[in-house]
Amino acid sequence: MTSINKPAPTDYGRLLMVSAIWGSSFICIDIALADFSPLAITCWRVILAAVAIILLCGYSKLTIPTDRSTLGLFALIGVLNSLIPFTLIGWGQQTVDSAVAALLIATTPFSTLLLSHFMTGDDRFSWNRMSGVVIGFFGVALLFGHELVFSGNSAMGMLAMLLAACCYSFSSLLIRRLAHLPSLIIVAGSLLVTSIVLVPLLLWLYPPWEQQASTRSILALGFLAIGPTAIAYVLRAQIVRRTGAVFMSNAGYLIPLFAALWSWIFLSEVPTTVMCVAMVLIFLGIFLGQRRTRVKAPVNVA
Repeated sequence: MTSINKPAPTDYGRLLMVSAIWGSSFICIDIALADFSPLAITCWRVILAAVAIILLCGYSKLTIPTDRSTLGLFALIGVLNSLIPFTLIGWGQQTVDSAVAALLIATTPFSTLLLSHFMTGDDRFSWNRMSGVVIGFFGVALLFGHELVFSGNSAMGMLAMLLAACCYSFSSLLIRRLAHLPSLIIVAGSLLVTSIVLVPLLLWLYPPWEQQASTRSILALGFLAIGPTAIAYVLRAQIVRRTGAVFMSNAGYLIPLFAALWSWIFLSEVPTTVMCVAMVLIFLGIFLGQRRTRVKAPVNVA
């Protein structure tokens, strides 16, 4: 693995942007589930995103490597970054509120912190990071704790969200092994390899010519493919290549906050004092998690 850099203001900007995009995905998944099954949503998200990113690579004259080692990593990243978590989240949101789903995805920093300590040489455990994780998670729990405790969410659905969060953590660490490649290539390669499996599956189980869906569901599905999949995954790859998987996992704290923000804007759910307090705790957790982090000499990445 290449060395990681100390987070710069642009890295925090990317983190906020990718969190804002991912925070909107839970509402869109709820909408799309009205007409599409969880696996169909996964297929369309990956396939449409792959087409968009591959066209962008072609425009940028970037070539996807085809050696066995790189293709193997593309396949693993695609499975852990798209196929499994997309399906688990879609399946889980059939019985779990979107707010609770966002909270459970916020457990990503815990699994990332542990996996990164054993799988990398420079993205290691520290007490600052642990304190940041704990404080940030308290902020998320404060924001959505009431819904988690008092709503009738399925235990299996919530477990699916936790497994999805673990998949995201693992895939972030695998992305670092391809840090010598441009971010567009990493995303294009993983989506392309996954699409090769999903295209025949979609045609067999959910033939498009037999699918009936409302315009609302189709637009939600299209946004899921372009926004939270194509654009957000390119941003994520850039962040992981530059600053490591632990820094990227801080998005887990911000995603529920943005999910609440979009619910306020689009569903007229007014933010409360609890939301403001939670935001302070979340950003405090991110600050403590990055303070005095020891890194090796930075490397230049595009």
